[in-house]
Amino acid sequence: MDLDTYYASFDTRVRDIVAYGYEHSPAFRARMDAAGLTPADISAAADLAGLPVLRKEEITAIQAGGPSLGGMLTVPTSQLRRIFQSPGPIFDPEPDEPDSWRWGPAFRAAGFGPGDVVLNCFGYHLTPAGMMFEEGARAAGCAVIPGGIGAQAQQIEAMAALGVTAYSGLPSYLKGLLDKAKELGHDTSRWPLSKAFVAAEPLPPSLRALFEEQYGIMVYDGYGTAETGNLGYNGPERLGWHLPDDALVQICDINTGHPVPPGQTGEVVVTLFRRDYILVRLGVGDLSAVMVDGPPASLPTPRLVGWLGRSGDSVKVRGLFVHPRHADEALRGVPGLAAYQIVVSRHEHRDELTCRFVPAPEADPVELSARIGAALQEALKLRCHVEQAEAIAEDAKRFVDERTWE
Repeated sequence: MDLDTYYASFDTRVRDIVAYGYEHSPAFRARMDAAGLTPADISAAADLAGLPVLRKEEITAIQAGGPSLGGMLTVPTSQLRRIFQSPGPIFDPEPDEPDSWRWGPAFRAAGFGPGDVVLNCFGYHLTPAGMMFEEGARAAGCAVIPGGIGAQAQQIEAMAALGVTAYSGLPSYLKGLLDKAKELGHDTSRWPLSKAFVAAEPLPPSLRALFEEQYGIMVYDGYGTAETGNLGYNGPERLGWHLPDDALVQICDINTGHPVPPGQTGEVVVTLFRRDYILVRLGVGDLSAVMVDGPPASLPTPRLVGWLGRSGDSVKVRGLFVHPRHADEALRGVPGLAAYQIVVSRHEHRDELTCRFVPAPEADPVELSARIGAALQEALKLRCHVEQAEAIAEDAKRFVDERTWE
């Protein structure tokens, strides 16, 4: 399927959701009115280019502006199955229906199905990842162990005792589990674990090779966000991310918001067709491109080449977005802090967050270090190493990403 055919397949659904959202969502009507548009102006997916892209920062402001998540929600809160909270904060409502985040096709394409027991190690605390991937695995017919993040020794006991055949979670966490199992004396070659579905952080070729060559685990990866769910996944050939057929994913110019041709890098912009929560033309901040003349594939939809970076200042660390603004807000009120710099690095396929700080002359460095660590843990929801530095240059970047993906 070429890109034009893919986009055209959404024309009817685009017309329907725009008309419905304009009538039922005050927040969406306000966006349309501000752009000088009515539903009659949008009759096809291509016409969405006239509506400015919605930013995550705008969602935070909209949701804080009134009831029903600022007018984005079109049903009573009591009709939802769950409500999650992502950094921002952004509230992510989940409708009361099976596999509402639409990950079932991704798990089926990865060979997950009845007879599989899946250890799901995406996070279950407040953010939706744990539940959205559990629902996807259940839609494929699997039994799921809700492992979450942490308590690795217990997770390893469950893997050994219950014959876990599949894993879902961060690729770095899977490596940590396997390393820990070896440390505890387990012979993982005797385990039936044979496949994994990973997301939320890059999968370097070296790490994929380690899983497959050393452990015999076939690894499939996918792409999505907390707000939108599934936006792409490997087919059986594992060559690129196949775009879903139940959400409109466009690659758009970061300045104009207009879709760009295949092969050209742009921002991922998403339109969902759920009627309980209107999300049209959301710019997720990630960069990608539609694959041009890729190898033949068994799934018909166009493919993304993969993750090509961020359009803004935020970076993803251990599956969570971290924005320099959040660190600034967390540390602004810490007394005795003269200067700081946060560095993201990667060691043994695991992200590390380090805050280097310079104390004011009157400050106790030990107490200051503890306050910094607690403030960043609260704001970023990630543990951060804290270390004292003799000096940090005035023109030094506050946030430095030193990672490589080899």
